Amino acid sequence: MSIEDTFNGAKTAFTMFNAYLNTVAQEIGMERALALQTKMCEAMGAAQGKMMKEQAGIEDPDAKAAYPLCRNVVESFGISPEVMEESPQRVVLKTGRCPIYEAAQMVGMDHETIEAMCRTSSLRFMDAVVKQLNPGLNYRLREFRSGPDGFCEEEILLG
Repeated sequence: MSIEDTFNGAKTAFTMFNAYLNTVAQEIGMERALALQTKMCEAMGAAQGKMMKEQAGIEDPDAKAAYPLCRNVVESFGISPEVMEESPQRVVLKTGRCPIYEAAQMVGMDHETIEAMCRTSSLRFMDAVVKQLNPGLNYRLREFRSGPDGFCEEEILLG
């Protein structure tokens, strides 16, 4: 399957998920809906990271060694980040086209809500993944995209 096919499949799935999130938010409020999504994403990220660490058989990788494992996760969503900087202490990634962002737009979410959703879901998921690989790692958003044609800058940071 091509990365484009993976992107389109992820976009379809996230469109349905975001429509559900919007429906839940109408009932209980967006703040509470995002809090529940955060809880789910942290649990799923921890499970994913634990499984990855066991399969890889590595102990406490640095940022550079953890990145290939993380790349597999983001590529499974059709996301192809560009590595801007890579060292044992830090890997900086630039992501342009994003199925999560596009799916959120399709269900009518505004830019600010999409950013809040990304900060409380995707980023928390990836942070939980890297913390399972090495408790000293963090996955952070350095810059959220300025709009649909922008990009996000993220990093895996040791320490």
